[in-house]
Amino acid sequence: MSVMSAVDYARVFGTCGNCDKPRVSYSWCVDCNVEYFEENFKNWSSDDPRIDNMIKNTQKTAKEYIGYVEWIDISKFELLKNTGKRGAFSSTYSAVWMEGPQHKWDEYAEVWIRKGPTDVILRRLDRSWDLTDEFIDRLNKYARFLSDNAFAECFGLTKDETSCIMLVYKHYNKGDLYTFFDNYDEFFGWGEIVEILSTISAGIYRIHELGLVHGNLHGGNIMIENDGGMLDARITDAGLHGPYDVYSEDIHGVVPFVAPEVLKGSKTTQASDIYSFGMIMWVLSAGVRPYHHRPHDRVLINEIIGGLRPRPVKDTPPLYARLMERCLRENPLERPLISELYDLTEKWAGATCNYPEPSEITEEFDKADMAKFDEIKYRHTFIHHRAVYHSRNLRTI
Repeated sequence: MSVMSAVDYARVFGTCGNCDKPRVSYSWCVDCNVEYFEENFKNWSSDDPRIDNMIKNTQKTAKEYIGYVEWIDISKFELLKNTGKRGAFSSTYSAVWMEGPQHKWDEYAEVWIRKGPTDVILRRLDRSWDLTDEFIDRLNKYARFLSDNAFAECFGLTKDETSCIMLVYKHYNKGDLYTFFDNYDEFFGWGEIVEILSTISAGIYRIHELGLVHGNLHGGNIMIENDGGMLDARITDAGLHGPYDVYSEDIHGVVPFVAPEVLKGSKTTQASDIYSFGMIMWVLSAGVRPYHHRPHDRVLINEIIGGLRPRPVKDTPPLYARLMERCLRENPLERPLISELYDLTEKWAGATCNYPEPSEITEEFDKADMAKFDEIKYRHTFIHHRAVYHSRNLRTI
């Protein structure tokens, strides 16, 4: 991969009107923006020096305008409403951020121009008024994934009236993967499937290449947006699930997406992320939630440990089904690495774009698309009242 020189940056992004140095991205001069952030440090505080330091570090190392988070006072939000969605240790709210995120740097006035009223989702970390050092350590490790192209965009952090921390995310107009399929009645072809899958694999690749683990990958943590007719997928909750006020070795997750070795008591690993990725592959191909027709109870857990897996749906391309089944293998060592998944899904995305070069991959997906179109039907499906698709403590089941 070639490295851009200062001349290249200046040619592509121009030079800063204030210091005349090359910008490194759209409207972004590293020196001037970092100086602005540092001068503003005195104007805000979360009342927790550990949180303040994490936010400051993202701002001092930001290379573009989406590469950092900020502290946002709770008074800046209006129409705050509990959505009713929750996980084992979090609850979700919708709101309108009246000022909106910093959108463009005015180099001559040396001020940020904000976007204005912006729909946001606030994820409240329950019982986070007394954060453990272990969670702060996780937050620092995973902070780079709060604002990154493959991840749900996190604008910043705030604190509610009970002093619980809330993460402020961009609102994605199609919701999570479950909500998307619950409400999507149009034809959903293999081109869209592999495009979403390639984005997810890119995000997991970035986590794994740093030696980290997502640990809670499931349909509720994949956000979908329809942007001008193009579907975009983003990952959320990377490394940040679990209790925030006490250390715990309990198992938390969504039963169908948890690898069998984790259900038996092992810690989450990169290989268990791959198992969860395989289940995401099944959801995308089937258009429904896994094991939606039955309780997610100890019986299901024992069956998954014993080898139960969802079967590939009819007319799934064989190359897709083979990769999915490898991801779902019992032995973690027999599952593919994320580097292989990333390379394959990128190749598939290229083979299913609007004007692909003819290939066996293209033919296989085209054939599957024709079969899929012939059998298109509404995906609204009965969901058993004890089928649970939010994260919870699995030791209590």
